[in-house]
Amino acid sequence: MLEFEIGKWTIAVDPDLTREIYAGLETSGAESCGCEPCFNFAAVRHLVYTPEILNLFDWLGVDPLLESGVRHLGRVTPGSHRYAGWFHVVGKIAKGPATPVAAADRGRESVVSLVDSGDGLEVGFSTERSLAPEDFRGLPVVTLEFSALAPWISNAPEPD
Repeated sequence: MLEFEIGKWTIAVDPDLTREIYAGLETSGAESCGCEPCFNFAAVRHLVYTPEILNLFDWLGVDPLLESGVRHLGRVTPGSHRYAGWFHVVGKIAKGPATPVAAADRGRESVVSLVDSGDGLEVGFSTERSLAPEDFRGLPVVTLEFSALAPWISNAPEPD
């Protein structure tokens, strides 16, 4: 496993095995959900992820089009919405907080231990693995969680 430091964490990961698992996944959490806010996220995710985060995803072996899950947290201002989501990586937290970093309480965000990466995007790591795709079962898993601002481009009315 390779180790790297980001924010409060030292993460040990196997990017090759992670990449192999992502290559076998067919659908992201946003596409499999099918609700309008998730449809919107799938349509704008390419606007959400900064070049630095895309480099991090590549280094970890994560496919940025295949998040395990995404949750609409609400409208921040007209045309701007807050989402939380997560990706799974083969590895472990070698050092740093191991608690879930993003949680929703009735649509309101409660963020703990996230690192601001700019442009309204925050990332962090947790040991929460309950929502990992089946292909990760039986492996050491670290969850990359994010909180992001995303534009609303859907033709559907904006939810609150």
